[in-house]
Amino acid sequence: MSAAYGQDSVFIDTQNIRTADVWAEQIEQRLINSSLVLIVIGKAWLSIADEFGRRRIDLQDDWVRREIEVSLSSKKKILPVLIEGATLPAKQALPPSIAPLLDIQARTMDLEGVQRDMAEFVNEVGILLGRKPASVDVAYPFPLLTISPLDEQNLKVLAERLPTWQIVTRADEKGDKTELVRKFEFKSFRDAIHFMNTAARFIDQRDHHPEWTNIWRTVIVRLTTWDIGSKPSMLDVDVAAYLDQLYQAYAPKIRQKDIGDILPPRAVAHS
Repeated sequence: MSAAYGQDSVFIDTQNIRTADVWAEQIEQRLINSSLVLIVIGKAWLSIADEFGRRRIDLQDDWVRREIEVSLSSKKKILPVLIEGATLPAKQALPPSIAPLLDIQARTMDLEGVQRDMAEFVNEVGILLGRKPASVDVAYPFPLLTISPLDEQNLKVLAERLPTWQIVTRADEKGDKTELVRKFEFKSFRDAIHFMNTAARFIDQRDHHPEWTNIWRTVIVRLTTWDIGSKPSMLDVDVAAYLDQLYQAYAPKIRQKDIGDILPPRAVAHS
């Protein structure tokens, strides 16, 4: 959102309130001045409790509840955003002061197709705001490779050797692109970031960079060779094989070995 509409256009209470600011005043003033309020709802949003076992949403001084109350009472344009497969509850599950939230049409975010869905979401927000998102051109290097894309036989071998990777074709601004796609899940956000940082060393040595996205403890990787028209090549197979091997170090003993010491695998042989 910040990239599309400007850093000053987005306010997040836990990130934008500075030391010595009065929390209540800052939040209420920001909400009053906002054109659109996004309420992000996960599976546990109603079950989160305080140290006494009371649901936080039932407490009058809970900040999430107060933010929703202020947004509703000031007639703000509100968009509930459902993530992690969450659904809206029955009205009886909410305090009466925020029950009208359930009358508003919610928007679901698709984690599996997060790149496409996030772009669509940013555009939808622009329509609600009456603004056009800024576009960003990525500065790719000049194509130099003469490598061939994987043929049908190699794609079959790929499916056998790397069964966790999917071959997906999706529309792009410059035409269709075919990619190897896999989702990696970790025990924590820090593990996910550590995995990406460790993998970056091998990726940089290979000079073949993926398109990847981190959402909490999930990393979604997309591999394609754009020099040959955004089609998979053996370069993508090599990187995919390495990521699989690296990921195996996390699964059984995620905290018991230094994954930074893992050596890159041998290149996958051409069939």
